[in-house]
Amino acid sequence: LSNYTEQVPNPDSRITLADKRDLLGLPMAKVDWRLCELDRHGIRVAHGIIHKEVERSGFGHMQVQLPGTEDEILAGSKGGAHHMGTTRMNDNPKEGVVDADCRVHGLHNMFIAGASVFPTGGYANPTFTILAMAIRLADHIKKLC
Repeated sequence: LSNYTEQVPNPDSRITLADKRDLLGLPMAKVDWRLCELDRHGIRVAHGIIHKEVERSGFGHMQVQLPGTEDEILAGSKGGAHHMGTTRMNDNPKEGVVDADCRVHGLHNMFIAGASVFPTGGYANPTFTILAMAIRLADHIKKLC
C-alpha cells in the first residue's frame, strides 16, 4: 500500500547547506526531514480507516504493521521531492518570510514565487498551485509598475 499524507508544518524540519560540495564547488543542500506526533497519528488513523474499509467491503484482508519509531517510519518512506514552506507566507514577519503578495518582509522590491511560500504543503503535486501563484504574482507586479 502506498499512500501520501499531508504533514503539518514542522519548525524542526530544515533545509541547510551541507559541508559536501557539488561539481562547481558550491555547498549542497542538506534536508533534515522530521515528523511530529500529529503526523504519526495521522498515518496510524489513515491506515486504520483503510483497514476497516477493506474488511467491510469484503474486498480482502489487510494487516497493518506500522513501525514504532520515527526512524523506522522514515526509513520506509520517501517524500515527493517537493520541499515546501522554507520561505513560508504569513502576514506576521515573525511567522513567515513573505506576505500575502509574496513580497519578502522588509524589502520593497523582492518577491519569492514557488512552493517555498506555501504555509502548508498538502499531499498533491504542487505544480498547478505554483503556476497559479506565479500568474497572480505577475499580475500584482504589473500593477506596481
